[in-house]
Parts: sequence; C-alpha cells; structure tokens
Amino acid sequence: MERFLRRTEYAEDRILVTFARLIDDQFFKEKNDILVNDESAEYRAPLVAAMIGRFLERPEVTGRDDGSWVRALVLAEHRETLGELKQLLEEMHIGGAVVGSQEEVRQAVERLSGEPVVAMPASLFLTTVENESFRPRDFGLVIIEGADVFSEQPSEVQRKIWGLLLPPWERRAALFAEHLGIRTKNTAIDFANSPKTVVLKKAQASLNAIPTSMYRVSSENKFRVLLALIQEENRKGHSALVVFCNLRQIAREVEARLRLNHIRVEHVSANREEGEPLVFVVSNDDLEALPSEFVSTAIHYDIPLDADVYLERVRAVQPQNATMIGLACERYEVGLSAITSRFGISFEVQEPSAEMLEYRDASEGVPLEREHEPPSDEQRPVRRREWQKPEVPHRGSDGHTTDHKESRHPHSKRGKRGSHESAPHGEKAPHGGKSSHGGNVQRDHRDEKNSSLYSMSTEERLAYFRNKYRTILKTPIEPTQQHAEVSQPDETPRDGREVNNDSKVKRIIDTFLPGNKDSEQENGKH
Repeated sequence: MERFLRRTEYAEDRILVTFARLIDDQFFKEKNDILVNDESAEYRAPLVAAMIGRFLERPEVTGRDDGSWVRALVLAEHRETLGELKQLLEEMHIGGAVVGSQEEVRQAVERLSGEPVVAMPASLFLTTVENESFRPRDFGLVIIEGADVFSEQPSEVQRKIWGLLLPPWERRAALFAEHLGIRTKNTAIDFANSPKTVVLKKAQASLNAIPTSMYRVSSENKFRVLLALIQEENRKGHSALVVFCNLRQIAREVEARLRLNHIRVEHVSANREEGEPLVFVVSNDDLEALPSEFVSTAIHYDIPLDADVYLERVRAVQPQNATMIGLACERYEVGLSAITSRFGISFEVQEPSAEMLEYRDASEGVPLEREHEPPSDEQRPVRRREWQKPEVPHRGSDGHTTDHKESRHPHSKRGKRGSHESAPHGEKAPHGGKSSHGGNVQRDHRDEKNSSLYSMSTEERLAYFRNKYRTILKTPIEPTQQHAEVSQPDETPRDGREVNNDSKVKRIIDTFLPGNKDSEQENGKH
C-alpha cells in the first residue's frame, strides 16, 4: 500500500503511512477481512485507494481469464470521500467509475460494467443493479465506507444488497466506521467473513512518528533539568510547550516554581509576544480538557504508570515537527516498561549533562504555599474525646438484662438518645450543654453517625443498610426466620452467642468421624 501512496501527496504523511501498514498487515499478509475503526473520515480516501491498488495487482486476481473477481466495489456514505477517491484513482493510474447521482449513473453505464473499480453511494446501488449490464457478482472486493451510517438502513435493504453480491467466503471485504455500535458490528459480520477489528488512532500512530528523548534523573535534580530543557527549547523557537505531571498537587508545585523562575504559566493567549516562553502544566486529571495537536513540544515531568495515559498525552502534540522529552526518576521509571510492552516502542534513556544538573533554580529553598482542600465532614476523623463510655446495662425487675445491645452501642441508630439529640418536650438539657457522660452536645452529627456504624455488630449494620437502601434492594428487608430465632433475647446471652452452639471442632469431628458417640446417638434418634 505504501507504493501507491508514494504516487500521491500523502507520501510524506507519517500518520497515514502508519495506518497503511496496519491495514496491510491484517488484510493482505494475514488475509483477514477487516472492520476499520478510525476517528474520522480524514484518511479514508487515500487508504481505500491504496487498498484497491494493492488488491488489483495480486497474481491470483490478474491471472483470471474470464475477468471475474478482478473488480472492486466501494459503497460510500460520505460524498466528500467519493470526490477525493476519484482524484486519487487518477493519480494512482487506476481505472474507475465514480458516480454520485442517478444522472451520472445513466451517463456511465458502460464504464460501470467494465471499469475495475466502481464507487457510488449505497443508496444508488439498488438502482444501478436494475441495469442488466451491471453485474454485482463480478466484484471480488467490497468496501463499505461509513459502515456505522450504512448499518442504520432497514434490515430488508441490507439483506437485499447482501444477496446481490458474492457470498462473504467467496470475496474480500473491508468496512470503515467511526463508531462501533451493535448495528455496525452486525453489519460487519453479515458482509465480511469473520472480520478483524483494526483501530486507527492518530495519537498511537504518532508514537513512532514523533522523536522522543528520555533522561534518567533523580528527584532532587528533576526541576533543574526541566528549567534547562525549557530554556533550550526557547532558543530553538519553541516558545510554547506543555509539561505533564501525574498528580494535581505536583502540577501546582511545578507551576508555582516556574513562576518564581519568571516563566509564564497560563492558558493560550492571542496577545502573547513572540518568543516569550509560555508553559502549560497539566496533570492527568485534566488531560480531557486539553485540545488536540495544539503544541509542538511536550515534556513528561512525570512518566505515567498507565500506558493509555501516555497515549492521551501524545494526542495533544502536533504530529509534524514535534518533540517529546521525558524525565524518568526513580519513582516513575517503571512506567517506561509499561509503555514499551503496550505499544512495542523502545526508548533510549540518556543521562543529563552537567550544565542541566547545575542550572540555577530561583525557587530552591523558597517555601511554597500549597492549596489544601479542607476535608468534608464525612472525611474528618472522630477524635478520641468524642467517644462516649458505654453505659452499664440495666437489669429489669425480672432480673434479665434489658436492651443489652443498645446499651453496649450508645452511638447506634437504635440506641438510646445520645448527646446530639434534643431533649423531649418538657425536659431540660443537661447543665452546661454536656451530656451525663461528658460528651459535647455541639459536636458534628455526621461524626456520630459514622462512628456508630463502626460500633455496630454485623447484623445491626446489615439491617441498617437494608433499611437505608430498601428501594433498590431485591433481598427482603426483614431478616429470615433463622436469624430472627437466633437473635431472640430469651435465647441469646449478652455476648451474642448461642447457648447450645456446637464449636467448629465438634462439627468437624461429627462430619469426618461419624462413628463417635454423639453421632451414634443422633443417628439412633432418626
């Protein structure tokens, strides 16, 4: 496919050449039908033209005497692609009939029957078939451009088109789609023979196209090397660049230290003077807000540990005349291995020069005011003094302990009224605004609620959340009969264990040694 691209103006486009290699490997070398998932229709016309040229020159195609299977059919859903494809076929010296309307179909009846390549909108195919000279079963290659749009047609129309063509196992097929939905995948299965998905992303293709330099540097000298690299790129005329950090806190620190070194750190400004250094510091959390291909120089202050994050960073770099630099410290150097194994690219890591390590840093030793977000009430830990001493359990007139669970868990939702609750009408609050246990009445209610959850038993906690999320739970809110019988107060002592509950050791002995005395007695009863 690259040989045909050299005949056009796309020969120097490294992104397109990378895409052509991916398609060539799967379609021609592996001999698989393909479903191409691209980001837009920008590169479809040159890829389709190069694929057709590569297909028509194969010996098994050109060697047939009857002329069958030597033709290629393109059903396009974008008219811009048709217009560009017509021009590219002429530049590649490939004969083709490209029509876009019924009037053009009537004028090109003979060419539609004899040219090796026929391209038209999918909506004109059924109309063209009415002409007896047009034989749709002569096409050995079918390409559907815009398969996601084509899949929205009624199933009856798709089946009719499918029936007019050769069966998928007797021809080759390639489909291009921007969105891979259920309908698109079903269409690919119908029109292709076990298609393989080929993903074309410009950022991934830029990995090999953009030269990248990696420096192994310690965390102490990392910022000095960054300042030296910014100064060097500014001398080359790359005044605007982006610095990537893994964490938002590190990004804020780098931004503050760059300002102390008199380097502008802000968003793109139309009034920026030429040659004035302008740096964008971006953390991984803000990558989605970064425009695509808006800078030519990028510095990875932190190497990402996730290879997909690295790919997202490359998206913001212009593929033409771009430069990427990475600073691999001892903390994030392992990210290079993840990127290498994920994308199959290798980096030549070099040591920084002595000038870089000794570069003057005006922010060194200057205390930085870091912005800390105040923790929410739910995240604030409960202090020791806010815990209350549990009440001594009270005994009723019958000698039994009453509300033993509620007494042991004063913070429980089912427990007695804590110090955070207001006194009933007619009663006065304890003197000084404090409870009888010395707790502060004004402490945060959410802390009481969170601490009570940790003081609950497992059964109480499950019952609490069942009641809280009763609208979405499918399990019954009330406990089963078995649990209800176990939790009855007259059968359960204070420690919550069953009175006649056999130990685990005894149950194991009964299971594996059925000949013991207790088991024989139980068997006799039955």
